[in-house]
Amino acid sequence: MGPPGEPGEEGRYKQKYQSVFTVTRQTVQYPAANGLVKFNVAVTNPQGHYDTSTGKFTCQVPGLYYFAHHTSQTANLCVQLYRDGVRVTTFCDHMSNTKQVSSGGVLLQMQVGQQVWLAVNDYNGMVGTEGSDSVFSGFLLFPD
Repeated sequence: MGPPGEPGEEGRYKQKYQSVFTVTRQTVQYPAANGLVKFNVAVTNPQGHYDTSTGKFTCQVPGLYYFAHHTSQTANLCVQLYRDGVRVTTFCDHMSNTKQVSSGGVLLQMQVGQQVWLAVNDYNGMVGTEGSDSVFSGFLLFPD
């Protein structure tokens, strides 16, 4: 075996395997019952993997992701997380005359092209106003 070679250039691993978003829903209107919830303002979405016009995250880097939501509500609320049309989780909070926050999170193995979004059932009391934000986040933990 010969002597060690010259150090190479720094790799681009960090740039190649990134996927992260945080979006907020800024409206006093409840989302439509039994429908997808669109989060309309990107706080951070550098790779553009969350589409504020569709309300869906589309996986571009396969791997293990963490998705979380923190939702403000002024009425009963059930938040459901879907992957490719299949409900993965449901978090419900039945409240009594005060603003409340409901949170949930899940780890999901994702493949390129798979989509994740949040929806509500007929308990749709989610709001997003100053002082009562509703936030949806996701990020890649471990690429495949």
